[in-house]
Amino acid sequence: MMLREKIQEAVGDTYRFGLFYRFPGSLRFGLSSGGSPLDQVLTALRKATAVCNDVFMGEEQILVHLQAFASASRFSFREMLRELRLAGIVIPSVRDVWVDQTDDDDDYGAGHWVSCAFEVPVTKLQNLLWCAVVTDFGSLHPNPHCRVYLLNSHKGIVCHPYDDRGMDVIGQQKSALAELYTRHSDLLLEYDLEVMRQTFEQP
Repeated sequence: MMLREKIQEAVGDTYRFGLFYRFPGSLRFGLSSGGSPLDQVLTALRKATAVCNDVFMGEEQILVHLQAFASASRFSFREMLRELRLAGIVIPSVRDVWVDQTDDDDDYGAGHWVSCAFEVPVTKLQNLLWCAVVTDFGSLHPNPHCRVYLLNSHKGIVCHPYDDRGMDVIGQQKSALAELYTRHSDLLLEYDLEVMRQTFEQP
């Protein structure tokens, strides 16, 4: 199966930001909690790793989906690839690349999102999480400035650490998410906690 098809099988149609609100019955975890930029990133990295270690337990590979907004300059993509390499992430030759057009993106306006899907060993989990949670801190490197989605295609679970503040986790199997809800209840984002309670604590 093509990697793009695996992603679509896990999440359905094209998706981007705000998975928690786009996929009812999802989880949203809070990550950083103040301090210097480095403190925030390290705290977010520690918490995201705790959750993702459970998501990818027993797996050998992570299906990675990177998204970057297409600007007028190709230099930004070269810089992104350089920063990924500095983070220890080298995109393999076996990969899927595609482009989605958007008429109106909340942050970027009309344009195109370039996606790249590939698999890496699960040992690269923290490298990938660093790339995700550092995105809002231009002074910290490596920093590829792209969106990072991590998929366990066997369980149908997608983790999206959208920045240092939080991470969305969606999945097709409520039982798998319920286990994460219970095990990591101390990390659930309080703002959306009532919505999650209605999903995972109702009989």
